[in-house]
Amino acid sequence: MQSHLPQAPSSLVAKIIQTKTAKPNKEVAILAGHYCVAPQLSELSHEGEAEHFSFALGVAVYRALVKQSITARLILWVNDIGISSEQREQLKQQFALPQNYVSILQHAQIPVTTVEVIFESASRNKASTLLRQKIKQNPEGFQKLTSEDPDLVRCIDLDSCSIEVGKSVYAITGPEGLPLVMKEGSNPKCNLILATLFYRIAQSNPDLLFVNIFNDIYIERIRLGIFVAKQVYELPQPFINLFCDDDSYFEENFTEIKHKEEADVV
Repeated sequence: MQSHLPQAPSSLVAKIIQTKTAKPNKEVAILAGHYCVAPQLSELSHEGEAEHFSFALGVAVYRALVKQSITARLILWVNDIGISSEQREQLKQQFALPQNYVSILQHAQIPVTTVEVIFESASRNKASTLLRQKIKQNPEGFQKLTSEDPDLVRCIDLDSCSIEVGKSVYAITGPEGLPLVMKEGSNPKCNLILATLFYRIAQSNPDLLFVNIFNDIYIERIRLGIFVAKQVYELPQPFINLFCDDDSYFEENFTEIKHKEEADVV
């Protein structure tokens, strides 16, 4: 696995620069290199080809923006779900960037301390708290259903999504007009966890621009995470999304997803 940098997409950099010119205070948040630490998800670890390439592409984009004097943040979202609470606590206390990610940064001459690390468990825990607040503020905006409802939409296929029989489900109307599950029993779903991640990052700057660079297996989760972020948290910030495999990428910006105020007008 090599540490060389891919070329930052010139069209992406140009698009960001154009947006930056329109709003001089804009900051760019690059999320790249997302990986899982649970042993049962070893194919999605930092050693995965797509994960490695995602981080390298994120670093390349970050470096290109910095050279253009654009304020950027490089954020690594680590999935620490699926391990014990004791293992999770130890991971957070002793965490260091994987060596292959460090090599990429060294090759780009970017300090390791540039990378902001966010653990998925922190977003999951906060998601439940914030959802309760949102429901209290606007109860008619949410649906409370049972987990066996056949119309429920989950962000991954039912064969790989844990369904808690007999549990209450909190949902909103999804982009296809069906109830989208955000929380099932006591468990926030990936769309709400992602939305909460975006929301908490966006609190630092109202003029933030998100650039997501993820393994392409996450495309549906990212799509629904952005949808929930805009509908539940009313995030106005724009998103640019790149999805990659082990050596290539494509852009997908989910043009059907609108900010809540725009959607209400339609």
